[in-house]
Order: sequence, then C-alpha cells, then structure tokens
Amino acid sequence: MALGSYAEARPFAKAIRDAVLRESMPPGGGLPPTEVSVLRQWAAHPAPGAGARPAALSARPTVRADLSLRMPTPFAVESGTTVDYQHFVLPTGLGKPQWIQAIEIRPGNRRVVHHAVAFVRTARSEFLRGGRLSVEDEVLGTYLPGEGVLRWPAGLAKLLPAGAEIVLQMHYTATEKAEQDQTEVRLEFGPPPRERVYTLSVAQWEFAIPPFAKSYPVTAEFPVQTGVRVLAVTPHMHLRGRSMRVMAGEALILDLPRYRFDWQLRRVLHRPVELAAGEVIRVEATFDNSRNNPRNPDPAATVRWGEQSWQEMMVAFVEVAIPAAWPPTEIYRPKRF
Repeated sequence: MALGSYAEARPFAKAIRDAVLRESMPPGGGLPPTEVSVLRQWAAHPAPGAGARPAALSARPTVRADLSLRMPTPFAVESGTTVDYQHFVLPTGLGKPQWIQAIEIRPGNRRVVHHAVAFVRTARSEFLRGGRLSVEDEVLGTYLPGEGVLRWPAGLAKLLPAGAEIVLQMHYTATEKAEQDQTEVRLEFGPPPRERVYTLSVAQWEFAIPPFAKSYPVTAEFPVQTGVRVLAVTPHMHLRGRSMRVMAGEALILDLPRYRFDWQLRRVLHRPVELAAGEVIRVEATFDNSRNNPRNPDPAATVRWGEQSWQEMMVAFVEVAIPAAWPPTEIYRPKRF
C-alpha cells in the first residue's frame, strides 16, 4: 500500500487498524494503547476536511552518487526456476581510499530481487578467487524490501580501500514469466571520520532443525577482542524464523518475539552500547518448523543452513564503531597482556 499522503493511506485505514489489533504490525511488538486508540478513531471517523497531504519523506530517497556502479549486463531470471546466489564483481577504479558516508543499492527489477548484499573485496582478498571471505571483505551495504539509503551520521563512515572492488551478491526469486535485472550501487563519499563503522556477522552455521519442532533454539556468540561501540543490528532468518534476541554484553539491543520474514530491517540503537575487550555479542533465535507455521514449506523436513528461503539462516549483522585508524582485525585478534 502507498503511504505517501493522507489520500493514499485513507483507503487502508481499517486494514491498518486490524493489523495493529492482531499485533501482526508493527514488526517486533504492539503499539502503545494511546496510539491504538488514535488508529481506532481514525478508522471509524476520518478527520474532517482532511485531503491530500504532501509526503513526510521522499518517496524514493537517494544519495549523491560520487561513484555509481552497475552490473555490466542484465541478468536473465528464467520463469519458475530456482536461481543460485549470483556474484557480480564491480571494479571501483579508485587510486586512493575513500570513506563512504552513504550507500544505496537500487534493484533494476524489484519483482525478482529478493535481497542484495554489497561486499568490499580488497586487492589481496581470495574471495571468489578460490578462497573464502576474509575479515577485510566486509558488508558495505544491503538491499532488503523496504530499505532505501543507508547513511551514517557525521563522524562515522565505512572504508573503501584503494584498489578495492565491490562484489554484489544477488538473491533472485523467479516469477511466472522471464525477467531481467541490472542492479546499481550508488556511493556517497565523505571526509575522514573519527570512527570507522565495521559490520560483524554473528552467525551460527551448524544446526539441524528437527521435523515438526515448534520452537527450536539456535544460538551464536562473538567475543570482541577490543573495545567497540555497538551502533545497529539487522536480524536475518528465513520462513521458519520465530524469534530473535541479541545481547551486547548485558544490554538487550534487539528483541523480536514475533519475527517476520518480510521485516528484516536495520535497527539503529538510540544509544550506542559500549563493549569492553572480552565482552560477548550473543544471538538467541528460535525456529518454528511445525504445521502451525503457515509459511513453513515442509514441516517434515530437517532444516539446515542454506541460501534458499526453504532452507534457513541464523545471523545478526551488528555494526560497531572503532577508531578510524584501526584495522578490523583488532576486533578478532586475541590480545596478549
């Protein structure tokens, strides 16, 4: 539904009210009673004289494209097929490092782009060259339905090293007809920041969800090896995801008792959490592989980690801030005192 103006939103008033009363919206928890009351009244009695109003936010936020990179050729998505993850290497041509203030991943065809991840690949990386992702090959930005521009506030930025490339990882979902996509990445540069933003992937790859399990627990932990400030977190599970909690030390930074596959949006902490060396980021998730899960592709299956939606993932992308001059290996490398 379009929510850019009052006139666009008004026809959906009762549907919005009902979704809130069922607590299927907003994602992660219900509204305060006072706000529910406002929605009830609005659905029953539109505001007198209310007409079309300008959108509070731009319908399509964008960035200043200091560097724009696009897949070299359109990718064909055949109808009714399963498409493995696709990787497209986009050379940046940068002769010197740049600090990224904002990134926007623009799908060329939103009907088939399930999600996209832009990775940094350094000149010495073995990623897609016969090796695996390294610490330096971090997540630069993501596209998920509902997401637009990812922008960091002044004093914070991500690093794009000289000679680095962008690896665009694409997850496509076929439709009933043949489609094409040519996704674009837009980068906005900024001045050297006080702190570098780095994205940790706190994940558990080794699990097997039993058939018909209603609330199967899976956990993951990551001990930081140096002091960091936790800024934001993005949960990621698939169709059997039921709940997720993320702790940063003693602080609860994410609590989704009713996880929805549709809402994998980034949560920015109102107050960053300071972690000391040795403290742990812990992710606790549950999965519903029962018949009571209406989205469950196959309750009789034993479910393991996999890229497709009928498989599962358990990962929290946690953004942390470290001094701008530090390499990200400082977060991983055990210290000797």
